[in-house]
Amino acid sequence: MALVGNWEFFSAENLDEYFTTAAVPDNLKEIAKNSKSSLEITNSGDQWTLKTTVSDKVKDTAFTVGQEFEAKSLTGQDLKCMVTMDGAKMVETQKAGDVITTVTREVKGDKLVSTLTIGGTTAIVTFTRV
Repeated sequence: MALVGNWEFFSAENLDEYFTTAAVPDNLKEIAKNSKSSLEITNSGDQWTLKTTVSDKVKDTAFTVGQEFEAKSLTGQDLKCMVTMDGAKMVETQKAGDVITTVTREVKGDKLVSTLTIGGTTAIVTFTRV
């Protein structure tokens, strides 16, 4: 599966507006903007693990495709999540109360493109394979 591997931050589009819509605290916005985030994706059958690192914050998420699971955001929010596969795209839905965030991850060429959408605001974060 093309998604599997180690990925390093390459670029971001519209991240400030996304952070504002998502109510990310200013101090965490600065950390995220000044850090080279990384993402490690592993897979065994329907079992997946995503390890996201931003500065000194690490979020390890293990899940089974198609099954709801609980997680915490990098800001500490409790989330109810579900991941599905749409062909080669991984689509994650995160719910924090009434707020829904969708993260779509797909490989395009030699890049991993994450499209994040919340409340009508979309950001695109691109990673390169390490």
